[in-house]
Amino acid sequence: MRILLLSPPFKKEYMRNARCDFVSLSATQWYPILLGYCGSYLQGKGHSIRFVDAPAHYLDHEATRKIVHGFNPELLVLYTGSMSEENDLEFADSLLDAVPCDTVIVGPYASINPEKTLARSRFVGKLVVGEFEIAVGEIADRVNPENIKNLVYKEGQTIIRNPMRDYMTGEELDEIPFVSRFFRDNVDINRYKTPSELYPYIDIMTGRGCAWGMCTYCLWVNTFIKGKRYNVRSMENVIEEFRFIAEEMPWIRSVMIQDDTFTEDRAREFCEAKLSAGIQLPWSCYVKADMNSDVLVLMKQAGCRNLHVGYESGSEKVLKKIRKGITLEQMETFTKRANDAGLRIHGDFAFGFPEETPEDAMKTIELACKLKPHTAQFQLMIPFAGTPYYKEMTENGWLNEDGQPDMPQFTNEQIRKMAKKAYRKFYFSGHYLALCMRHPGEHIFGRLKTIRRAIPAIFWKRWNV
Repeated sequence: MRILLLSPPFKKEYMRNARCDFVSLSATQWYPILLGYCGSYLQGKGHSIRFVDAPAHYLDHEATRKIVHGFNPELLVLYTGSMSEENDLEFADSLLDAVPCDTVIVGPYASINPEKTLARSRFVGKLVVGEFEIAVGEIADRVNPENIKNLVYKEGQTIIRNPMRDYMTGEELDEIPFVSRFFRDNVDINRYKTPSELYPYIDIMTGRGCAWGMCTYCLWVNTFIKGKRYNVRSMENVIEEFRFIAEEMPWIRSVMIQDDTFTEDRAREFCEAKLSAGIQLPWSCYVKADMNSDVLVLMKQAGCRNLHVGYESGSEKVLKKIRKGITLEQMETFTKRANDAGLRIHGDFAFGFPEETPEDAMKTIELACKLKPHTAQFQLMIPFAGTPYYKEMTENGWLNEDGQPDMPQFTNEQIRKMAKKAYRKFYFSGHYLALCMRHPGEHIFGRLKTIRRAIPAIFWKRWNV
């Protein structure tokens, strides 16, 4: 079957493929990792695949429409976003009006309220909740919709939701061809970049789900693969992909492991296997701020470059509220251990949590400046329906008409000002300016686009989430 996988046109550089959707202030562009795995799975089943990531490739609606019409797909797989959902569905309907074909909506955002999403479309008749490779494969094989688990579909004016299937096992994940090979052959790799990674880089996953899985605000652990669950590929399979990247994609300078949380046990197993295999390729990952020194040292020895760490808040009250499962003391200890091991850290911080106050937010800024991660992000919280965070904010009337945090003690305007203040205080500190002086190629000349975008945003321009 001819299958077109589409991340639809919206705004240039808009990311609907990350754990939240926005246009990054740092010009970061992650790979459409989940859609990529679906493409790799389908290609491995013998289907003819066309993969279009329109925002990353600066494709507008008309250019994308020409690609779709030219390919003339028998099945269209549509990956939607939260901000872009109305745009995505309208664009799909316009395509199907001219080129009728079977169409299915996929992705974590589509899993939030599948019946509501499906009802908004005139022509799209199917949607997959959660993991979607197997269900999409069954649609391509023309299995009767009533027998496809995870599927929500229209039957006349009625919307039917089928039972859920079990999450994919490690053995099933091993059977999916390498996503790195799929991206090599199907996208312009030069379109994807992030300040924390050497350029060009590649995204892969060694497992799915989060071993912690309790953060109240996280989209993926509350809608995609829920709760405490971490299903992993065999280490032999992971190392073989690293070997493939090193040998067959020699221009790739680093690998970002996109597992929700790369656990201490997983990191140890991976590092020992990578060192034993003699693979030199640098890599990075997401971790929780509670890893021990011996593992961090081992990670450095195995070529780890950067740790993405969700510190989130400098307030113990807020951390408990959002079920982060980490304390300020643990954060400080971990950060010192990582620094001593020679690892870089990208720190994620955020504003707009339930019951947060300006005083709590100031503690977050102070914590970021105290920890001094190599880079830092200060996010305005995006409340996703389907998360406990969204439920609490909605029940208390703490979201404004745009669906953004707006509380009596910490208004939306104050939250925005605090985020701007955080960026100014962190990136105009003596510590960071000294980094710029020591490494101007990396921090200044290598980030001119980021600087041009960031300066107006953190000083005078309204910051749109």
